[in-house]
Amino acid sequence: LVRNRGHVFDGNITLPVIVDDSLKKITKTKDMVEFLKKIGVYDDIVRAKNGKHVRAGKGKLRGRRYRKPKSLLIVSDEDNVHRSARNLAGVDIVSPSQLNIEHLAPGGQAGRLTLITLSALKQLEVR
Repeated sequence: LVRNRGHVFDGNITLPVIVDDSLKKITKTKDMVEFLKKIGVYDDIVRAKNGKHVRAGKGKLRGRRYRKPKSLLIVSDEDNVHRSARNLAGVDIVSPSQLNIEHLAPGGQAGRLTLITLSALKQLEVR
């Protein structure tokens, strides 16, 4: 389902990607890129970076000039994670309390590549 949506990742990972809370310690974007390469999901960010193109039709005259693909969704409640991943192409960072269906299925198309921390998963279980 995730591959059918267009996401690119290593074939040996299980979905959704669940990582421990050591992700909170990453403060720099460079370190986040190395972490994402190590777990095998960085290729999807490269796909989103190269996929930005000018929209067809009149939408480009109305302030919607570029169409940008969605990439990885990171569910975490930490500011460090938000600071280190906010500048990556197509990546959305959301806290477990703010997570909704539009994050998980942008445009109504299910199967978004998702990375969840253990503490965020525990908060989602309570919710």
